[in-house]
Amino acid sequence: MKAMVLAAGEGTRLRPLTEFCPKPMVPVANTPLLERTLALLAGQGFRDVAVNLYHRADVVRDALGDGSRLGVNLSYSDEEILMGTAGGVKRLEEHFSETFLVLYGDNLYRADFTALVERHRASGAAATIATFTAADPTACGLVETDARGRVRRFREKPPPEEVVTDQANAGVYVLEPEVFRFIPEGVPFDFGRDVFPAMLADGGCILQAFPLGGYLRDTGTLASYRQANWDVLEADGSPFLLGEGATVARGALLQGRCVLGRGVTVGAKARLRDCILWDGCAVAAGATLTGATLGSGCVVGVGATIEPGAVLGDGVRVADGAVVPEDARISGHETVTHP
Repeated sequence: MKAMVLAAGEGTRLRPLTEFCPKPMVPVANTPLLERTLALLAGQGFRDVAVNLYHRADVVRDALGDGSRLGVNLSYSDEEILMGTAGGVKRLEEHFSETFLVLYGDNLYRADFTALVERHRASGAAATIATFTAADPTACGLVETDARGRVRRFREKPPPEEVVTDQANAGVYVLEPEVFRFIPEGVPFDFGRDVFPAMLADGGCILQAFPLGGYLRDTGTLASYRQANWDVLEADGSPFLLGEGATVARGALLQGRCVLGRGVTVGAKARLRDCILWDGCAVAAGATLTGATLGSGCVVGVGATIEPGAVLGDGVRVADGAVVPEDARISGHETVTHP
């Protein structure tokens, strides 16, 4: 069976981490998010997978190639302008002549997609929307159904007094080629906002909703991205993760939860608490980092301090003794010199 992963987003809410890294390739516990998704699909028998690209497309191609390393046959669709969730799929209409799976590339999943496909086929639906239980229904696109799970209405981020369900769109769809007649050619179009409401209004299509089950975590904000890392550590039963070649000097201290990428070095008497450091970062002796997220190749000088919530883009240099203030966002390759 074929699948498509929607991976063209710019990841503006994750900047500066996504200045040079496309959103689906941000590392979650040292493995790029899209790589995790493709491996999950391969393990469930989805061999032919298409991915749409826009921001930093070369990073994805260089890292994943033809997908054979992950057990899939990977094809790419490059977008000159962002085409939306449905518009991006429409460009590959000829690729999908039978039932197919579509999923958002900025979610971390541990779910059984094959079970969703089986329920879809048994229902006779033209489209099946996977749902999840939203902790805050007012912040999500909600899917209202009848007792059989047939979709009745969509509500986008309703006010609290109008919430009648906590089932939200999980960004996972099983679709029949019939959906393509509801997607115009060559214009940006969205499944939740445009396609599914049009199918409901048509009256001749069955739209079904089923709970996805398993685990799903959106990684589109810094808070949710960091939580995805902690979730993986918890699932693996470890508070720390050190990538290949990472070294922590004698006398340095890791506290709370920490993820250190490949080749990261931590000097003597440095202190790190609840930090995520991407590949190639170097933390000098006596530095203190708390709740920090560092992109690839950052250098933190001797005795420097990075306060809680700060985010550094790729290649940022923090001078000896300098302080990065709480919740700061430092663009890639800048130098922080102020004390």
